[in-house]
Amino acid sequence: MSGTSSPEAVKKLLENMQGDLRGLSLECRKKFPPVKEVRAGLG
Repeated sequence: MSGTSSPEAVKKLLENMQGDLRGLSLECRKKFPPVKEVRAGLG
């Protein structure tokens, strides 16, 4: 990881992480449907 943190690099990193988390979330919901129900019950 480089020491420079330009706004563009930070933005790109956040976008990539967000995409990865969305993908993981979808996978988890497919594999563990009850997790989604529990989360909905907490709200």
